[in-house]
Amino acid sequence: MRHWLAIALVALLTRGAEAADIQREVLEHINGFRAQHGLAPLRMEARLALLARDLAQDVMKRRKLDARGPEGLTLDKRLRRAGYAYKQAAQQVAMGYPNAKGVVDLWRSRRDSRQVLLSQTLSEAGIGYAQRQGAALDHYWVITLAEPTRPAASNWRREIMRHVNKFRARYGLAPLSINPLLNTTAQSHSDDMAARDFFDHVSPTGKTIGDRATRAGYPWRTVLENLAAGQDNPVEVVKGWINSPPHRKALLARDIDDAGVGYTFLAQDGGLVRSFHYWTLNMGRRR
Repeated sequence: MRHWLAIALVALLTRGAEAADIQREVLEHINGFRAQHGLAPLRMEARLALLARDLAQDVMKRRKLDARGPEGLTLDKRLRRAGYAYKQAAQQVAMGYPNAKGVVDLWRSRRDSRQVLLSQTLSEAGIGYAQRQGAALDHYWVITLAEPTRPAASNWRREIMRHVNKFRARYGLAPLSINPLLNTTAQSHSDDMAARDFFDHVSPTGKTIGDRATRAGYPWRTVLENLAAGQDNPVEVVKGWINSPPHRKALLARDIDDAGVGYTFLAQDGGLVRSFHYWTLNMGRRR
């Protein structure tokens, strides 16, 4: 019995090693194709690889090229279940090609697949492969590609303020100073938007920026608010505000001295808003 278990274990490890070799070979062919077009190589990502493997095995069992995975889940739902935060994702499925070069050549020849492989924004990939034993044509392939999104760098508050004050300086306006109470107000609103799946200056319970500032203890005479969602860095956030007339007007207000910044990253954002990144800038002047 022990001898049989040892043989079974060796066979299992060998199949696992073969699968890893196949995955690497597929990725090498794809990255060679991308290099021909001046594109950076794709990186293998463990969660994407598991999702691709599971789908390849599911397609093999059903013998049906279906982009929906086990339990009939869409790619979006499977990515969310895996805790993978992404801006965009794509998937390609193929059957019948016995080697890595063959399946990559197929994807290169098809217009939709070619566009996916040559995407300038998709940067991570997972490759799945399954083969039905004893069936020469039963080879099943899946590639899942995605553009990940990750939390902003830890200096996000300082960077938001730096870019805001740099913009104000262009118009001869005094810099805003960080106010701890407005930081609290802004952070609570970013947290609330992420938790309750909304993107608005007015909360689902009707609370406004004035209400939030008062609750935080900020004795305001003037209080303003800029919001952003989806941008993963301060540069893009402030650029968006500058290019939006009402937000630009708030940044250039003359009757404000203080500011507070809030930011929340929700990795498993599966709501209707689904922005992953929630930003709040509160600006004001005390009485």
